[in-house]
Amino acid sequence: MTDETPQDRGASETVLIMLVQQYAAKFGITFSSSLMNNPVHKQKLTQLMAQALSGQRGAVTDSDVMGDDPFD
Repeated sequence: MTDETPQDRGASETVLIMLVQQYAAKFGITFSSSLMNNPVHKQKLTQLMAQALSGQRGAVTDSDVMGDDPFD
């Protein structure tokens, strides 16, 4: 259990939406949006998108998120 309030969740989702919009404007969507349904994948996607937007890496793909396990 976390100490996150509904307002915190709303703010987090707003920031995530803004991140996805910026990423999509720069790269298009290059990963499956269904990965956002898995909390672990969502966290990794967030990190990778932020890195891509800051120029630390290129576009994010499903394999970047899931690694070598296509059945993750």
